[in-house]
Amino acid sequence: MAKRRKREVELVVLSDIHLGTYGCHSEELLRYLKTIKPKRLVLNGDIIDMWQFSKRYWPKSHMLVIKHLTGLIAKGNTKITYLTGNHDEMLRPYAGLALGGVEIALEAVHETADGRRLLVCHGDEFDGVVLY
Repeated sequence: MAKRRKREVELVVLSDIHLGTYGCHSEELLRYLKTIKPKRLVLNGDIIDMWQFSKRYWPKSHMLVIKHLTGLIAKGNTKITYLTGNHDEMLRPYAGLALGGVEIALEAVHETADGRRLLVCHGDEFDGVVLY
């Protein structure tokens, strides 16, 4: 069977994946990731759900998502930014660091081909329950 050519994409923003939880749709996500070749990938918070993470629940499909993302890092063709969310807030003190090819940040700005600037942030900092 012939291998399909991946669709080149300027920017992909993934948010609230919640790896490590029963409600995660990792198989669908992995199927999508295998069809694209992003120039920039923004992991917009709550990628691994550290609030509900259980050592007893980490199915193979969750690990395959991580493996795919690390493959993008290893190839070096995708700029990856990890924005912290409320379920992975313990990473916030590391904002500004680049670890293993992944920049950790609180927000990201993307400039479109026509010069517009887009702000990407997780948004939990605007949630009244989280704030107070």
